[in-house]
Amino acid sequence: MAKTETVGFQLKTLAELLQKIYAAVDLSQIARAIALHVRDGLPIDARFAAQLETIERRMVMALEDLYLASLHPEGPSDGMSPSLSARISTAESYYQSQIEAAARLMDRTGMVTADGSILRAAATAIAEASQDIVRRRSNEYALDIARDQEKLGAPPSLLFQLDGRIVWSNHALTEMTEQRKLDQSALLQSACRFAAPLCAALRRREEPKTKSELRKRITEMGVHLRATVKRRSESAGEALLLVEVSEAKRATELSPRELQVARLVSEHGSYKKAAEIAGCSLDSVRTYIRRIYRKFGVSNRMQLKARLIREGLAKGE
Repeated sequence: MAKTETVGFQLKTLAELLQKIYAAVDLSQIARAIALHVRDGLPIDARFAAQLETIERRMVMALEDLYLASLHPEGPSDGMSPSLSARISTAESYYQSQIEAAARLMDRTGMVTADGSILRAAATAIAEASQDIVRRRSNEYALDIARDQEKLGAPPSLLFQLDGRIVWSNHALTEMTEQRKLDQSALLQSACRFAAPLCAALRRREEPKTKSELRKRITEMGVHLRATVKRRSESAGEALLLVEVSEAKRATELSPRELQVARLVSEHGSYKKAAEIAGCSLDSVRTYIRRIYRKFGVSNRMQLKARLIREGLAKGE
């Protein structure tokens, strides 16, 4: 084949590959288009299904990593931390290594019209298209969640993208802050601080390990925050964090003396010791404890201790 014809064929093949990339609606379709491009450039006897499946699977992961690494909570890349810079560099290197591995596979065929140059030339466009796809799908998913929440009359809620940005909050949250005369700005800041480490974990492909990580009480405002990870697909980039805000049950008021006795019994586990420190009789301690148990709805010292901790009333809190 003449040089001019070869160049023309390669340009046509590049255009066809990019057309498939830009027509894709998710990362799996992009990875599939790349795998098919590689397959079509190989002799029939060298088209191994397992090899092509590996290219497809690793490409999806590489493209996800590129997107996740691009999410920077503080904004643009200017002045980014060394750790973030390293993470982005690692993701880019892994992506390029997968492109190069697939390209070299085609190079080995020795076919002038089907070498790896087309794939290498398309690498930047593929990366940009994949990130645009995930961003668009994430925004569409956020809109879907917002619509569902509004239809269901959801409690006061906020929706976070993986970079820690609030992308939606409902009218119920505004009503709650107005009715309870809460500082809305302070509440949003608290919610952002609560969501930040959870979003960072999701960017690292980690799931919150315990339920306590997904809950927090903002004592000074008297509200509870509860987070739920929402996923549209198995893609690591297509996740959002929904944070619901609810009014915390106010701690049953104890008198200063009752609170003192409750703390002493909880800490020392002895009515006698509590009586000695409080400077009252053993019978008085028993009377206080019966009253405290009734107010808190508990029946033993361990339950009392747990309730004091939960209400932020334990000693030193």
